[in-house]
Amino acid sequence: MLTSIRCSDGAQSRSRARFSWIALQAVVGIAFLGSGVAGMQAQAPAQSQVQGGSAAGYPAQQASTFNLQIPASEQLFSTSADEETAALVVPEKPDFGNAMMGVGSGNGGGQYGWGGQSWRPTYRGANSNEDGSLKFILYGGMGATIPMSSTSQNLIPSFSIQGGLGPRFGRHFALPVEFDWDEFGFTKTTLDNQIAIYDYVFGNNSVKNLLNGNSHIWSFSLQPTFTLHAGDIWTVYTMLGGGFYHKVANFTLPDGPCYFYCATFNLDHYTSNAPGADAGLGMTFGRFYLEARYVYIDNKPRTGIVNTPASLATITDTTTNFYPANSNRTQYVPVTVGFRW
Repeated sequence: MLTSIRCSDGAQSRSRARFSWIALQAVVGIAFLGSGVAGMQAQAPAQSQVQGGSAAGYPAQQASTFNLQIPASEQLFSTSADEETAALVVPEKPDFGNAMMGVGSGNGGGQYGWGGQSWRPTYRGANSNEDGSLKFILYGGMGATIPMSSTSQNLIPSFSIQGGLGPRFGRHFALPVEFDWDEFGFTKTTLDNQIAIYDYVFGNNSVKNLLNGNSHIWSFSLQPTFTLHAGDIWTVYTMLGGGFYHKVANFTLPDGPCYFYCATFNLDHYTSNAPGADAGLGMTFGRFYLEARYVYIDNKPRTGIVNTPASLATITDTTTNFYPANSNRTQYVPVTVGFRW
């Protein structure tokens, strides 16, 4: 009995102690919560004073508060309308056309232009003029030679080679020095006349109708060139030149039997030096050019033997000119295609 009573009193004591501890924690928690609420209420006036311009005697910019309010104009999340408006703002595309120039319409692109606005570059290299054209002109080509007027009575068309190089002083004017080689053949009438003359000099059938030959003219000339139209891709130009012309005539015979190739030797040879002039028109498409010009050479006529009985009767041992036509004034048209820079 005594033992059970003591146990009951101990259990009651422990229950009262646990209750007292719980009650103490509740009181402390209520007190802490009450002080926090009081502090928040005390901060509200201080914050209003800071926003108004002063707090505890300090300037407004020196007051420090923790502002949990979000202004109405600043949203944490953008709306779809805002995203659409931002998507409509496209950055301006850089204008590379104004920074560079070259072949093409408008402002183009590249360092050197050939027409239109591309003649006015924003960048100029050491080899270009102020208008964008190269400081030099270079060209080369091949084509055909066409004898004209009285020259066509003795010569027939053949081939030509052309090359020129010189300074360019802008897109409208250049001054190249040019070399030309213009080849011709002889007409049948010319060869028949020469056969008759040589048969008379060396004996009948001395050349046995094997006579052949060719004529050519090489020249150095100055060719002032004027650009009439300077387009982005194609141009039109004209030239008016003059220079020194060396005209040659060769009459040949086979040198031995002919198989795949006939070796020849010169039976007779004539030359004529004279000044000449030319005028022409051409066009370029990119770097490709096509031109035609008229050439006139002021050869000085010389007397000689022709195929007539009266002329043949005047032949002596000292006679040397059996082809006086080589000294006749020469006219022809070379047509040339090639590349031009």
